[in-house]
Amino acid sequence: MIESLCTLLLPLCMQLASPLPAPPLKSYNIDPQGITISGVSSGAFMAVQMDVAYSATFQGVASVAGGIYWCAEQDAEKATENCMKNPAAIDSSIMINKARDLSARQKIDDLHHLKNHKVLIYASPKDEVVKMDGGLKLQDFYRAFTPDSRIEFLSTPETAHGFPTLDRGGPCHTGRLPWILNCDFDMAGKILSTFYGPLNERGSQDLRNLHRFHQHEFGDAETPLYRDGWVYVPTACAAGAPCRLHVALHGCQMNPDFIQQRFVSEAGYNEWAERNFIIVLYPQSARDQRGNPYACWDWYGFTGEDYITQQGSQPQALMKMIHRLRGL
Repeated sequence: MIESLCTLLLPLCMQLASPLPAPPLKSYNIDPQGITISGVSSGAFMAVQMDVAYSATFQGVASVAGGIYWCAEQDAEKATENCMKNPAAIDSSIMINKARDLSARQKIDDLHHLKNHKVLIYASPKDEVVKMDGGLKLQDFYRAFTPDSRIEFLSTPETAHGFPTLDRGGPCHTGRLPWILNCDFDMAGKILSTFYGPLNERGSQDLRNLHRFHQHEFGDAETPLYRDGWVYVPTACAAGAPCRLHVALHGCQMNPDFIQQRFVSEAGYNEWAERNFIIVLYPQSARDQRGNPYACWDWYGFTGEDYITQQGSQPQALMKMIHRLRGL
């Protein structure tokens, strides 16, 4: 009975559980060739930054309502005026050359790894927060390193800014909290099938397999991270079966301060993960007084100039979580 109620009231149940101290993140049997990452909005920018910085680790990236790598050039004003409002004016070659420079200085992995990545870019002409041209500029960026055959650009005309789902969230044409959109479109399924090929049929998430963990061991006050993160571990993965790992990054105003755990429970990844041997990691960013009141992931440099490199505090924290899951 309690389990049935929690299925209907998942965010409330998770909130009731949250005052209790979260356990540490555990390790599992992760296939090192099956590690991928995606994100929405600021999480999309961060997913791309992670894919480029750690290209030897990841095999694929999906950007939903995001834009080109190093778009803001560590300038909050450029982030707003160029990346969000007028990305069509961006010179993609600047960002391509930045990546090449960082790779040459060994601040990120060798870019030759990107030639084997699968890249999915989603952008909508109805997005009034991050204009669709941001996605087109990201496509230009990846074309410098990844064959066209491995890059897919996807768009639907009615979708506002946010993460599209089959049947959860607010109206598809309205970009606002919770930034989860009821679009009759399974973005999570599209992302996972792009990376992993044909999947077993979509099922139901099992609440017993959704685990909260303590994040502060992976970063300090300079990072910043929310107190807790979540990880979905299918029953077979918990029993020791070899499993793939997907990292799903929320966007601005999508951490628990704003929408509780709705992205974790409603994005749609868990329903696919359960029957397809996929562990899904849901790290959580935190609000910060250095210019991040909305708990965005750092895509414009508020944590320092290394925010897009392997020396950046948030990239390092995310990699520590991945290493823990792998038992490294």
